[in-house]
Amino acid sequence: MQTPEEPFRTVILGHEVLSLLAARGGRATVDELRAETARAFGPNALFGNCHGDSFGFDGLLAFLESAGKLAREGEIVSLGRVPACSGH
Repeated sequence: MQTPEEPFRTVILGHEVLSLLAARGGRATVDELRAETARAFGPNALFGNCHGDSFGFDGLLAFLESAGKLAREGEIVSLGRVPACSGH
């Protein structure tokens, strides 16, 4: 529950971040993707998935990687082998 002094934060779904990565050619450094995400959604964006889980930026990357939607090699991320959404 939000307190009166907390601003309302819209949850940005993971596929929106994957779309930003796709627009960059499907590959970027973590810092580049973090900066692009902050420009698009604000530096304090809250991220989530279609199941209602919420994450910070790093938590979202970990979730997307575990789901096969994002591949990570050190500080480089790229689109994974699984489509962004299963169409549910």
